[in-house]
Amino acid sequence: MSIPPALLSAFPPSADLLFDLARRRTDDAMLHEIAVADYGMGSDEALAALRLVRDRGVLPDPLPCILGDVLTLTHLRNLNSPQSLPFASGPTVRRAHQTRLFACAVLLRIEVDVSPEEGYIEWDSALAHCLASAKALGEEMGEAAARYLTWRIPLREPPGLDSILFALGLLVLATRLRRGRLTEPSLGGVAEWVLASESLGRRVSSVQAGFWQPLSAELLAEAESIRDGDVRAGLQLCALLLDQDYH
Repeated sequence: MSIPPALLSAFPPSADLLFDLARRRTDDAMLHEIAVADYGMGSDEALAALRLVRDRGVLPDPLPCILGDVLTLTHLRNLNSPQSLPFASGPTVRRAHQTRLFACAVLLRIEVDVSPEEGYIEWDSALAHCLASAKALGEEMGEAAARYLTWRIPLREPPGLDSILFALGLLVLATRLRRGRLTEPSLGGVAEWVLASESLGRRVSSVQAGFWQPLSAELLAEAESIRDGDVRAGLQLCALLLDQDYH
């Protein structure tokens, strides 16, 4: 999937920025919260691995099952409603989003660098929650996520079933961060690129589960502020792709 030049100019590709920024903003208490996510089982092993990831950027290969489990459980937390331990949001919503974003950033890095010992990690749902938490954490984190995607998308060849969601995620970020970076015609070109890629998509579980619905709602809301009717319609159509099954 060749990325439109306007996106490459606005968000120069970076393999490391999202991962490194997430590591720098994650403290020991957050690591402990992730390590005990599976009701405390295997927490010592998980915490040791998480410290290596945070402090040195080292990912164990193959990925231990316990590390994949606690990262997945952490990124699947619902931060919008109170939950009992080990899924409590933490002392503040912002810290909860930072913890979840770190888990997502590590999972997205794992997709590229290592293989799990067993099981399957849904990278598309990790991306959805990464983008949602990046919104709560500010523009710097959103830009880092966009630069990860402009680096990662061209490497997803041949395109997989979830490739369309990576393109849609980049559109969400481009729309969110467009001011000073992308004109309305350029944004319209990005929407056309996504729609042209839509034929690559098929049913993806994270869409069925509703993980992308908040991003669909965000894209629809942002589209209302677009003056150009054709660009607005393109964004609205792309938003609908995030809120339905793929066939």
